[in-house]
Amino acid sequence: MRILSEQGPTPPGVIDEHVRLGSWRPPDRAFIRLNMVASADGGSAVEGVSGGLGNSDDHKVFAALRREADAVIVGMSTAVAEQYHAPTGGDLEIYIVAPTPDVSGDPGLFATDRATLVIAEDAGPAPDGVTTLRSGTGGQVDLADLCARLVGKVVMLEGGPTLAGLMVALGLVDELFVTIAPLVISGDSRRIVHGPDADPAAWELRSGFVDEQGFLFLRYSHPRSTG
Repeated sequence: MRILSEQGPTPPGVIDEHVRLGSWRPPDRAFIRLNMVASADGGSAVEGVSGGLGNSDDHKVFAALRREADAVIVGMSTAVAEQYHAPTGGDLEIYIVAPTPDVSGDPGLFATDRATLVIAEDAGPAPDGVTTLRSGTGGQVDLADLCARLVGKVVMLEGGPTLAGLMVALGLVDELFVTIAPLVISGDSRRIVHGPDADPAAWELRSGFVDEQGFLFLRYSHPRSTG
């Protein structure tokens, strides 16, 4: 592991190395990489969106992680707030986890064959033409089953904090990429991972770098996934 700090723009090779995949994969589910951004005081959003915390290198890390991924998992509220669009190239698929079949917040995303609405079995009928995956009951998506259905794939988990917290607590997240912005924002935004208690075992710091604007980029791996 190294923390790299250089003057001037971040060389592209630094970001490529930062996100490079290891060899280990879970035998029974997808390999999950969580990517989040936070302020220096732990905030996860400015005016309701995380995009207000990032910079150009954060966007480059995000794009590099997506290039390495087969699929994305994201919560409906995050997809709506961040104005998600369907991918324009490659084979990347987006799975949007939602408590209800209401897609009115981002209808354009679901007007393609690249977005799948993930809802519970008893969540009610989805709109015509919306690709749907159903798992779980009682209005709660079975996240472990979702990850099992994506076995063999590399999946980027993009939040929000509540979905990330649930998946971390269930032991489904293998890597955490976090950008620490040099901002102190106070406010009432949640931590980047929020929810039930998770295993407190220490994760391994695999790599990191600081860019010329003072943004800190860190990569942590769960102890089981250090291959």
